[in-house]
Amino acid sequence: MVYLIDEGSVFDAPLEKIWRYMSSEGHKHPSFKNVQREVNGNAVTITSERTLMDKPVKIKVKHTLYPPFGYVTDHLEGATAGSRSFLYYTPKGDKTGVTVVGDFKIMGLDEKATKDAILAQMQITFDEDNANLKDMK
Repeated sequence: MVYLIDEGSVFDAPLEKIWRYMSSEGHKHPSFKNVQREVNGNAVTITSERTLMDKPVKIKVKHTLYPPFGYVTDHLEGATAGSRSFLYYTPKGDKTGVTVVGDFKIMGLDEKATKDAILAQMQITFDEDNANLKDMK
């Protein structure tokens, strides 16, 4: 397992807009393919195909939402199974800080490659979310 803290990212949107986005039809990631979503109370289970280290992988995660603070992600199946993280938001007026703390693993990768792959995926997801938030009214 690789323990990561990724802090310092800032969405160009206030916290309340982020939570509206999280529950909207506009919350989509072009980098995720064949997405299946199941909602059960405050938990959303998502199965999708993504690219990690230039390879397509199937991943199943469960996001347990704790508005307005953030959400826990449990990686249930696929290359990252057993990984777990907490993403939390920090209000900053018209912007919102984002911090991710977690233990990650990717089958077949060493510690450095896992860290690089997870940070790269988090950057892609952040960039897609930030672009979608800018387009949202």
